[in-house]
Amino acid sequence: MLEDVNFTLINHRVNPYIQVGIALAIGWVGMLICKIGNIPNASEYFAALIAIVFFCLLNTVVSLSHPSFFRYTVPSYYMFILLLAVLLLSARYTSGTSIWDLEIYRMMLVPIVIFYAIASLLVRGLRILYEAAQNE
Repeated sequence: MLEDVNFTLINHRVNPYIQVGIALAIGWVGMLICKIGNIPNASEYFAALIAIVFFCLLNTVVSLSHPSFFRYTVPSYYMFILLLAVLLLSARYTSGTSIWDLEIYRMMLVPIVIFYAIASLLVRGLRILYEAAQNE
C-alpha cells in the first residue's frame, strides 16, 4: 500500500520544523483575527488549540512515511512541547487571561495531548508492522 505512494516530497519538505512553523502561523493569524474582531471569552486560546490540533493531525499522518523513530518522531515530541508553550503564552499575552482561569480550555488541552501521544505511537506501530510484513 505505501509502496504505491511516493513520499519523497513529504520526507524532504514537510519535516517537524516546517509543520511547527505552519501551525504557529495558523495560530497567530487566528489570534490576530480574534483580537481585531473583539471576539469575547478569551477565544485566542481556541485559535491556539486549533493550530495545535492541526499540528497533531499533520504530524501523525506525515510520520507514517518516515522510517526512523528517532530522527522524526522524537524531535516531533520536542517540537510539540515548544509549540504548546509558544501558542499558549501568545494566547495569554493577546487575551490577557491565564489558561488556569479558563477551565474549558484546560479540559480541551488534556485530550489533545493524550491523542497526540497515543496516535503518534500507534502510527509508529503500524509502520513497524508494515515493514515487518514487507520484509517477509
